[in-house]
Amino acid sequence: MAEATSGDTNMESATKCDCSQQQQLAECRTQLATLEQCNETLQKKLDGYVKDNENLVIKYAFVEKKVLDLKALVEEKESKIRRHDQDVGGLQKQIAGLKADKAKLQKNIESKLRDIERLGKELEGSRHYASQIEMRYKYSSCRLRREAEDRMLLQHVIAEETHQASEQVAEMERKVMELQAREIMLKHASDEQAARIIALQRTNAELQDATERQEKKYNLSLEALKQTDTEREHLRQQMEQLRKDLTHQESVIEELQSKVNAANAAAQESTRIERIVNDQRTELEQLTGTLDEHRKDLEELKVRELELLALNKDLSEVNCLLQQEIATQESKTIAITLEYGKFVTMCQEYDAQIISLANSLALERQHRTEERLLMAKHIADRTRKLEHAERCLQQTLNELEANRKKYFALVKDFKREMKNAHHGMESGSGQ
Repeated sequence: MAEATSGDTNMESATKCDCSQQQQLAECRTQLATLEQCNETLQKKLDGYVKDNENLVIKYAFVEKKVLDLKALVEEKESKIRRHDQDVGGLQKQIAGLKADKAKLQKNIESKLRDIERLGKELEGSRHYASQIEMRYKYSSCRLRREAEDRMLLQHVIAEETHQASEQVAEMERKVMELQAREIMLKHASDEQAARIIALQRTNAELQDATERQEKKYNLSLEALKQTDTEREHLRQQMEQLRKDLTHQESVIEELQSKVNAANAAAQESTRIERIVNDQRTELEQLTGTLDEHRKDLEELKVRELELLALNKDLSEVNCLLQQEIATQESKTIAITLEYGKFVTMCQEYDAQIISLANSLALERQHRTEERLLMAKHIADRTRKLEHAERCLQQTLNELEANRKKYFALVKDFKREMKNAHHGMESGSGQ
């Protein structure tokens, strides 16, 4: 017995252990299923994050490319500006050299003028003989002064033009920097507007889908409204027919009532007439019942007509609301299209302005280069004329020196002749 009971207890404990293990196994399976679901959701999220990361990497690469392009453009502009600065420095050096040459020429001219004044003082006694030479000298000196003044004026004009050119170059550099900044801002605004346009296009597509669904509902409601209108027309025709029947029944009732009155008046004539009257009364009661039924049907038709009118009113209101929503969506679409068009035109205007400024800068550079070449040519021409004037002056001075020597020789001969004449007169008086 004890062994049997111990065996039973062992079996019960074993079954309990099996049940608990099965429960634990079921719980583990449910936990495993939930963990697998969580793993799947996490894997989906991870895939989404990976896609987002790839998109962000692509966007970053695109932005980095734009930044590199802008840096290259800025470096190119800076190199051009440096070249222009070098050109301006070379021109300033040339102007400084021309100023030094001008100072040397002025010194030479002043020294020549001093020499001429000294020679004029020496040749005061020979005015009559040297009048033509003095006229030529005055003409040459006036010409030289005019050329010197013209040269000074040209130097002043060159300095002003150089200053204006430097100011214009600085202004153009500032405008180029402002345009670059505005271009960057416009590119950012263009990216934002493009994102907004994409979002608005997406919402527009969704709204168009909703509009199409609403239009389908509207068409269905219109079909139901048309069907209710046909039913209403049919019910109206039935009501008209019932009214006609009612009027006919009322006329019949009036006739029967007259017959009843006649029968009541002639009730004493015969039992046959009384039987007819009874039949007519029963028929009258039947007609009265049918009249009541027709009245009830008429009231039901009126109630149905009111319901149809209410339904028609609701459908009309829904139709108005749908039309208003369609109109608002169309106006929003038109506004978005106009805004996008304005943005595109604004970008085109800025691009055209940048191109026009670049063209004007190129034309200004070409114009300044031509002016520099013209000024250099003019200065070379003036220098050549000045050298010719110096040669003429030197020739005049040589002629003056020759005339002075000739004058001294004539004076010497005149003195010798006077001395000889004086000796002759003394010898004649002695004799």
